[in-house]
Amino acid sequence: MVVIGTIENLVKKVITPDIKISFGGAALFLKPMEVVREIIRQEIKDLIIYTLIGDLDIDLLLGVKAIKELHSSYVGLPMIGMARHFRKAMEKEQSVDFYEWTELSMVRAFQAGAMGTPAIMLRSLLGSDLVKLREDFEEVTYRGMKYIQVPAITPDLAIVHAYAADQNGNVFYPKHHALDEFSTLPAQCAKQLFVSVERMITNEEGRELIQQGQSTMFSSIDVDFVVEAPKGAWPSGFPPFYASDMGHIMTYSGMANMPETFDMYLREYVFGKSQEAVQ
Repeated sequence: MVVIGTIENLVKKVITPDIKISFGGAALFLKPMEVVREIIRQEIKDLIIYTLIGDLDIDLLLGVKAIKELHSSYVGLPMIGMARHFRKAMEKEQSVDFYEWTELSMVRAFQAGAMGTPAIMLRSLLGSDLVKLREDFEEVTYRGMKYIQVPAITPDLAIVHAYAADQNGNVFYPKHHALDEFSTLPAQCAKQLFVSVERMITNEEGRELIQQGQSTMFSSIDVDFVVEAPKGAWPSGFPPFYASDMGHIMTYSGMANMPETFDMYLREYVFGKSQEAVQ
């Protein structure tokens, strides 16, 4: 049965130290940012995070030292520059176990997890130095051809942001968008699914969306937890409703540069105001 509740209560109930989480979204779009802020407010630490392309979500969590292990193909602030806390964690503090993937290998590992297979074979990694860094990437031979076998990704929980959910927990697309797969793929391989939505709707409104040609993003059978979080992807974008707030992200980038100004950012935009006031 789908549990519908407040973001504060469900984050407290579901997200615990050492949990393996896959984040939806990529490249400053569709990120579950209000859930990220709530994780910070509740001071949850020792997270194991999987994200195809990490940006502000990952950098914020690294800034408060909430992540102990990170899997990703890239972490940065697209069109702006480096993710400062990620760079600091890698180069100076060496405080996080980082597992680097190529984008394709991580996509295939998500797919393997969704299919229930323990690993998947790729040819695109042959000759890559990444194989030297990843002891769990293994060269194998099948029918006379060489492959690199990579482990499936099977997180305990996926966290994604979506448009709407009805009272049964069915989650809806506003319109199908190419970026949606950055959220559906990490969700399909996880044991449980936590969805924040722009708005809760009635079951009748859900049926009307289907009649209007919109589609179900996740059936209630695949959803475990739902919270309402208007503009919950902000400052990342949520097309077609709002764009990435590049001005705010540039402000963040500047304030993340020094501990004192980063603390100011947290007080102002994470701890100090309600979600509505921030936006």
